[in-house]
Amino acid sequence: MRCFIAVPVSATLAVTLGQVPGPDPGRTVAAADLHLTLAFLGERREAWVRSLWPSLAELAAASRAFALTLPEAGPFPGPGGRFWAARVTPEPALTDLHARLWRVLAAAGVEREPRPFLPHVTLARLGRPTRAAPVAGPWQMPVTSLAVHESPPDGGGYRVLREWPLARPRP
Repeated sequence: MRCFIAVPVSATLAVTLGQVPGPDPGRTVAAADLHLTLAFLGERREAWVRSLWPSLAELAAASRAFALTLPEAGPFPGPGGRFWAARVTPEPALTDLHARLWRVLAAAGVEREPRPFLPHVTLARLGRPTRAAPVAGPWQMPVTSLAVHESPPDGGGYRVLREWPLARPRP
């Protein structure tokens, strides 16, 4: 199965982001599929993915929930990009979660992707590159869980295989 680890976008924020105007023509990502990818795992056997679950559960339990700021939506990864995405300010809590996740994955033999981590939420896949002007936010994204998703080969939407809540923030 083709899979990835991500932070789901809340239903409330998904509705809001679904109303952000983007360039046409584009193939909009369904609200239920909006997420912030932390690690793409590629093609894996289901048993191997399930073997990660105890470590991912431990990581989630040791991580406090937090919020992210999405300052704007625009061409991604920059002008001329083929995606329309909400950029995410890389808060220390996010970069820490990302780094700790990759330590878990490295221990499982996953080779880290060479590209830098550019946190974003893809809103649409565009038919052609765009230089459309960004749309200003900001939007707030609560980070309350970590999930493993399957990306079916037919492109029919993502399927959550397992999700773990993050620990509640300190009062």
